[in-house]
Amino acid sequence: MSNIHQFSSKDAIQAKASRWISAMDRGLSAQERQQFQRWVKENKAHQDAVFELAQLWDELSVLNELSSLFPNKHGINKPARKTTHFSIAASIFAALLIASFMFIGIEHWPSAPHEQAKYSKIYRTKVGEQATFVLPDSTIVQLNTNSLLEVAYTKSRRQLILTRGEGRFNVAKDAARPFTVMAGDKSFTALGTVFNVQRNAASDLELVVTEGKVMITDPSVAVNADDFVQLQNASNDTAKVKNINASIVISGEKAVIKESITKPITRLTQDDVQRDLAWQQGMLIFNGEPLSDALQEVSRYTATRFELADPRLASLKVAGVFKAGDIVGLLDSLRLNLAIEHERLGEHIVSLKQSDHG
Repeated sequence: MSNIHQFSSKDAIQAKASRWISAMDRGLSAQERQQFQRWVKENKAHQDAVFELAQLWDELSVLNELSSLFPNKHGINKPARKTTHFSIAASIFAALLIASFMFIGIEHWPSAPHEQAKYSKIYRTKVGEQATFVLPDSTIVQLNTNSLLEVAYTKSRRQLILTRGEGRFNVAKDAARPFTVMAGDKSFTALGTVFNVQRNAASDLELVVTEGKVMITDPSVAVNADDFVQLQNASNDTAKVKNINASIVISGEKAVIKESITKPITRLTQDDVQRDLAWQQGMLIFNGEPLSDALQEVSRYTATRFELADPRLASLKVAGVFKAGDIVGLLDSLRLNLAIEHERLGEHIVSLKQSDHG
């Protein structure tokens, strides 16, 4: 008899629980419901892990499923409030989850292979909201404020469309199914990686790679499994990359696309990365950006809009760390550091002007 308990660590239990939670999100079959109930009853730690992870999940369908399976469990029929703490907790859990996947060699998704191959769903966040999702292949996606992501998996490829907003993609390795995020008029194909895509407009995009590398192409370029294998060790000097007019961006680099043109790729310092990706911890970091740019970034997280009474204010430099969506904190900082006063012209409009004593 095999040693069936050899991987019953906390990380292994959490990893298993995350796959069951995702399965509930897409809908359990009758057989899966029975398998899930057996697994939960094996150990109280299994049940605790499921209910703990469910509080971080974005879909009410999960909590409703748990309520029907375990009607006596208190506190599972109410969605958890969206707070920065949950975003941080989800990010930490995601890191633990990836480590446990690598360590224990978890088996495939609970459903049959032919069911796993075909998966489609739309994920979204509201203005000011951030959420973390685990996809069926164990890829982890973190969406920023006001984002819309369409996911479509087939047997031969994993294709996602970022219709608006920003997302961080921690991609599960699968050489047989390339992973591509389409945003505007560009495609970003992961070559074993963690990366961040921000869509400002159809022709204005930003890519930051924090692990591995990503290939930027036009959407018309389809990368199949054979291409993926050949491109694993590719660089911008590789003939195949040049032939398809692609760009390779590696860990610690940033690509900015303006009006559909990919600008020269830049190398980022650790501070640059922290500033660009601060949203993943619910924060915004400014280090000398013009006030107009800072206000535009702040507006992504709230319904509030800003008007400058004097156009010259637009070029003032802003520095500081702010909680995303904290308008009061921002206005206090502007008053104390730049002598900029504010006046509310309506529920969602704030006028900024230089103080008479500034």
